[in-house]
Amino acid sequence: MVERKFVWATLSIASLATFIIVIDSFFLNVAITTLVRDLHTTVEVIQGIIAAYALTMACLMLLGAKLQNILGRKKTFLYGAFIYGVGTTIAALSLNAPMLLFGWSLLEGCGAALMLPATAAFISGTYEGDERAFAFGIWVAIGSVAATVGPLLGGFLTTFLSWRVGFGLEAVIVVVIFAYSGRLTEVPPTIGWRDLDVVGVALSAAGFFLIVAGMLLLNNLSAWGIVPILVGAGLLLLAFFALWQRRRMRHGQAPLTDISLFRKSTYSAGNMANLILRLGLAGTLFILPVFLQAVAGLSAFMTGVAFVPLTVALLVFSLSSARLSARIAPRYLVPLGFLVALSGSILLRGVFSLNTQIVDIFPGTILIGVGLGLSLGPLNNLILSSASDAQQADASGVVNTTTNLGNALGTAVIGVLLLVSIYAALGPAVQKAYPGQVTAQDVKAQLPAWVHTLKTTNLQVAKGEKNTATQIVNNTVSAAMQHAVDGISVFLFAGFLVSLFIGRGRAAPTH
Repeated sequence: MVERKFVWATLSIASLATFIIVIDSFFLNVAITTLVRDLHTTVEVIQGIIAAYALTMACLMLLGAKLQNILGRKKTFLYGAFIYGVGTTIAALSLNAPMLLFGWSLLEGCGAALMLPATAAFISGTYEGDERAFAFGIWVAIGSVAATVGPLLGGFLTTFLSWRVGFGLEAVIVVVIFAYSGRLTEVPPTIGWRDLDVVGVALSAAGFFLIVAGMLLLNNLSAWGIVPILVGAGLLLLAFFALWQRRRMRHGQAPLTDISLFRKSTYSAGNMANLILRLGLAGTLFILPVFLQAVAGLSAFMTGVAFVPLTVALLVFSLSSARLSARIAPRYLVPLGFLVALSGSILLRGVFSLNTQIVDIFPGTILIGVGLGLSLGPLNNLILSSASDAQQADASGVVNTTTNLGNALGTAVIGVLLLVSIYAALGPAVQKAYPGQVTAQDVKAQLPAWVHTLKTTNLQVAKGEKNTATQIVNNTVSAAMQHAVDGISVFLFAGFLVSLFIGRGRAAPTH
């Protein structure tokens, strides 16, 4: 273990890096209209640029983890920080959409893929026992807070300053990281460039690209036909990837990632639980801003403010999870967190209507924050503690891959569920309001036009009206949001079941 004076520095650097990487995935979502105007482009192009950032990270995360074994952990992290710093500077100065794509989506995405696995490995390699649990609690809390604060920061900067300031602040944080990078300890390389599994890199990158791209296309109704093809092809490539890794290990060659780790129940169940938990969080962070802005009429800034209780609860209980782990075994604490988050989503489902106020969502979101705080830190500690020192790079790469997949899939799946629920709820609402006047054929023929009207109507004006149309809209919005939240509840319950398979006992030191 490193000297005591270096302990906080390592955790601080890892947390700062995680903060800027995670917040990058969320703070521009509320600035799309402004970006379209400033860069003279279209909404579709900006949405594509945002998606490209997630795709770049997903494709390169396992490679970024393996480079720690080739270049050394510290050197890989600093190379990533340099690339990220250059990218965020270019993004801040962007004159057009291609410049933003190159700086943010490509360079920052590549830099993040090198940095993020190293942050987890730094913590796992620096701390032991209760200190490791505490460090992971802070690291997870910072990342999760970045996700919930992202819309608030993005809304504030876009409204009062400029979205460019956000990228500029990230560049400043990169400078701070370099200024204190001497406190990081290096883990020397264990393999050479010739040992890099190039075929494995190609298979995994292509597989994750197809899966994430396919799920992102769910937001485009006209592209639904090719989604199963893309996702299926991606899963097939990942199956080939697993067989290829097994073959390399059988022949004594270095794999891109050590798939033998998945034989451990704590590691495999833990990564699945992490994927599901991130999926539920991302789904929550997607549908609530949509409702709060489109239905409740909140600004981007006030939408961010609405997430403050969730953020505070998540932060407090993430920091407390290490102390709780000393009293409650992590294998029990993680399922407990899922159950608390599940109770929050169940409580949340009944609050949505045209008359919903910001305070109505607080009880549910607070419980979700408490549950996430209880689960995330111990979960990451359990996963990485199940790997040996030599396997830390591979283990951290898989953890961060499942995290990014969860974020992408949660947004896509819950977004589609919300849209489908609007279609499913609007027809019955119309027939109920006009019994005997609207046939099933009329509903089928007019449904696309009605949904378009609902999406483009000023719902703030509709709130003050007392007529049949307002009741139809209210019933539709309420039912659609309930179904979307039910989807999140299903994910959280599935995560609870998976977490029951996490191995017995507390995370043991592997040093």
